[in-house]
Amino acid sequence: MSHRRTFLKQVAALAGAAGAAGAAGVGDLLAIDEAFERELASLGSNGERAEPFSGLRERYLLGKDITYFNNASIGTIPRPVHQAHVGYLALCETNPWLFMWGGAWEEPREAVRAKAADYMGCAASDVTFTHNTTEGFNTLAQGLELGPGDQVLFSSLNHDGASICWFYQAQRKGFAVKRFDFPVLDTPQLSAEDVLDIYDRQISSATRVLVLPHIDNVVGLRHPVKQLTQLARSRGVEIVAVDGAQSIGMLEVDVTDVGADVYCTSPHKWLQAPKGLGLMYIRAELRDAVRPMWVTWGQERWRGTARIFEDYGSRNLPEVISLGDAIDFQVKLGSKAKMERYEALWERFADAARASDTVVWRSPGSWDLSASVYALEIQGRQSRAVFDKLYHDYGFVFRPFATQGLNTIRISPNVYNTEAEIERFFDALAAA
Repeated sequence: MSHRRTFLKQVAALAGAAGAAGAAGVGDLLAIDEAFERELASLGSNGERAEPFSGLRERYLLGKDITYFNNASIGTIPRPVHQAHVGYLALCETNPWLFMWGGAWEEPREAVRAKAADYMGCAASDVTFTHNTTEGFNTLAQGLELGPGDQVLFSSLNHDGASICWFYQAQRKGFAVKRFDFPVLDTPQLSAEDVLDIYDRQISSATRVLVLPHIDNVVGLRHPVKQLTQLARSRGVEIVAVDGAQSIGMLEVDVTDVGADVYCTSPHKWLQAPKGLGLMYIRAELRDAVRPMWVTWGQERWRGTARIFEDYGSRNLPEVISLGDAIDFQVKLGSKAKMERYEALWERFADAARASDTVVWRSPGSWDLSASVYALEIQGRQSRAVFDKLYHDYGFVFRPFATQGLNTIRISPNVYNTEAEIERFFDALAAA
């Protein structure tokens, strides 16, 4: 039974107590449910498409004058998910007490938690709803008992959202933070063994926590996280925390198999869920060692589950319910078909960059270490100037980077992007 059907069943049971507003809510919710199911069914199966994901862009609200290559910053929500989300928002306002405090959405929320856990490869009791990846890492940095003699280790490829919190807490608690420079300019030549060796040389007997991105947001290096976790364990590291903001929704991720203690992500990127949502996996054996960042009344009720870390009272429940729809949409697209499409887009961009006299490929040189996040250097041009020209004159959206010795533009296409858009992009680069 889908989370929407469970939702209907729960609301119907409460409709009588709520009176006319409750009864109307059941009908409104049924309309939302049926509309979403029709949209999902109309996507067709992968085998029914003459070309994988052809026409998919029409399922989004992107402006017609925009070519969107910036999913690594923030994704765009599919139209069916957006419509369901708007429906939930409107329904909530018909009787805020019923839908926020009357228990009508308690069961649907937990159904979404179970769906998210299944998508991540873990138990529902291991998943907490946050607002973004940054909140997950702040929860960990603030809640762990660290002190003098302890070290937290990460590289320069870490996102600020997974890094700055450690420096802040170190000033208060007295532990050490070691941020080492990743050889980012060597990225195209690196192998998985090279990446392991880079981290191995930085881990010491003081390292208690290792923080790393599954996929970094600068050059799109897909870290061999399972092997890195195993390496860290063998070196005595107690806690491995992974930033999965760029992986959930792009890769097929099994956090249990990866072996990390904590895995945080932002579904508004590649899962294409409403903005303001996050997910945090925290291994059961670690939960008692992390103090919740905030508490109200749910600590005893939710003891033994990750839900103790979201004990902050009211929450935008319509967006939480919409997360289940976003997951359904991505499942319908198919993880295998998506990965094949991401690889095809990567190859198309890499081939075009290597054939150019002015474009330098700064991302991994093989797909097994890559993702749909890659960095291009335009020789003789500042990355910001390239962005300004291509955005204002041609409508291309991407991100310029001038960091760690790089002068690059970061391209992060999704499966709805087309070969025609790639061709126009390189034509625009040549013209600019």
